Amino acid sequence: GLMRKLITYMMEDPRTISSSIDLIFVAKAIERVGDHAKNLAEVIIYIVKGTDVRHNPVETVESMVK
Repeated sequence: GLMRKLITYMMEDPRTISSSIDLIFVAKAIERVGDHAKNLAEVIIYIVKGTDVRHNPVETVESMVK
């Protein structure tokens, strides 16, 4: 995906290494935000419904909270 494209981009033009590394850090930060949002949603579901939805596929969680 993204990492492979960035590596290819850096190899083709080494002047892009600095900006490509910045993009990698941004992508990791966005991934962490998503992980935190998922964790918050799981806690909220537990508080409201009393159901522990951690470690379940999204489809299962959707059917559990309806």
